Amino acid sequence: MSVVNKSDATLYYEVTGEGFPVIFLHGGGGNTLCWFQQVPFFSQYYKVITVDLRGFKNSRCDPACVHTRYFPDDLRAVMDAEGIDRAALVCQSLGAWAGLPLAARAPERVASLFITGSPTPAYSPENWQVLKTAGDTFNQGKFGGTGRNGGTGWNRAFLELNPELFFLYSQIKRLNGPFDACTMQDEEVKLYPRDFASYRVPTLIGGGSHDDFLTPDSHKHVATLIPGAEIYTFENAGHSPYYETPEEYNKVLYEFLRNTLN
Repeated sequence: MSVVNKSDATLYYEVTGEGFPVIFLHGGGGNTLCWFQQVPFFSQYYKVITVDLRGFKNSRCDPACVHTRYFPDDLRAVMDAEGIDRAALVCQSLGAWAGLPLAARAPERVASLFITGSPTPAYSPENWQVLKTAGDTFNQGKFGGTGRNGGTGWNRAFLELNPELFFLYSQIKRLNGPFDACTMQDEEVKLYPRDFASYRVPTLIGGGSHDDFLTPDSHKHVATLIPGAEIYTFENAGHSPYYETPEEYNKVLYEFLRNTLN
């Protein structure tokens, strides 16, 4: 358990295992706790770092400073604190607002990038419409086990078979501070085609075929916005494959890391 003290935030992160660094960046309903099905597995092979994005759980800052514009520099600060020149990044949903800008602007720091359940800040009119709809749903409290329509984003079969995991997810989410999903749409965080002109980071974009928080095919469109990105579809998952189908998720990520880090 470690912290990085910045002028406007205290960033919390945890390190488990040894080896090449793999950094896990959670979504809007998560924090370091949500990776409990990944950390024990990947820490057998890698130095696993899980981070609380600013404003989430133990990463504290003034509410006015909880904005996606700060995420890439926060990620860089954690890497610098750990003496990490280069790492593999694993991003769920909101976490891509930290990982993708760093990969685009400082590719020498990113060995590979695995993104699931995320519109990402890569701009297109189609992608931004998906992002706006999802942001409105998040801000209305419908995603992650709160609100009348708490099942949005999940494979409903998962909810029926695993009510305890659904409850756990909602409890993990409650540890976070308030977050305005509209910050994900600000002009200053958009990545345009010009931002990918020299993009060279091995990238895999995943999505769940039951994701109605975004759409079942939105990850396929996102992949067209990122040069060289490959696509993987989790047929039995919704918005959060890492949580709903952890065995498949871990296998796919392990193979991706093995192929891109060697």
